[in-house]
Amino acid sequence: MGTSENVFAICESLRALGYGVADSKIQEALAHSSDDPLAIVSLALKTAVTAERNAKYEKCLRISKLGNPVFLRDLFTYKVRQLDLEYIHRLGDLSFIRDRKNLIIWGAPGTGKTWMGKAIATKACQEGIRTRWITYPFLCRELMRLKGEDSQRLESKIRYYCGFDLLCIDEFPNYDIEDKFLMQEFFNQAKIAGHSTIVCGQCSPENWDSLFEVKSFAQSIRGRLLEHAYCLELKGPDLRTYNPDKS
Repeated sequence: MGTSENVFAICESLRALGYGVADSKIQEALAHSSDDPLAIVSLALKTAVTAERNAKYEKCLRISKLGNPVFLRDLFTYKVRQLDLEYIHRLGDLSFIRDRKNLIIWGAPGTGKTWMGKAIATKACQEGIRTRWITYPFLCRELMRLKGEDSQRLESKIRYYCGFDLLCIDEFPNYDIEDKFLMQEFFNQAKIAGHSTIVCGQCSPENWDSLFEVKSFAQSIRGRLLEHAYCLELKGPDLRTYNPDKS
């Protein structure tokens, strides 16, 4: 079988597999170039794969409600922050999501907790991982409202959030919810679903007890989140006002 026949067979197979876009890219490239057909096929396939990945990334980013993406390559590595860069980049390879483990990020205001969570969530979207970003206060208010309106919609919403491969909860636990057992049940369902959760907040897990009126409530949530989890404490100055030139 000659080169032309091989290229034709490749295009037929791509169409049969549902990769019509890749087939179109190859046909278009062949029609406008006299280069080696197999080299054209290789380049056209790479172009089609890139386009597919970008489309999937844009879709994941839109669904995630993440807002503007941020990237680990832009991480401020000032010495005063005392960052464990090896550990952070290990988290950035997203193996903890594939292993269905959680990530707890905490630190003082302005140390980059939300930024770090969003950078990892952005990378997850780039990898085509179904991701959802939400703040703890919004989550509490939404679930409380649904509890008072429609129990079936409440259960459906809990399944919705727990169904993401990566659920990111920011500002934890900056809300005093009336029905604390509702959130206890939410985290219980998240654990049963077995996906990964990123939790960002100012308080270390060891001190969560002091933030809840019912101590057992904090212990219950902590147990569910920390059973299979990585932890990352961010230190240093408030990056929103820090000027390294004056240090």
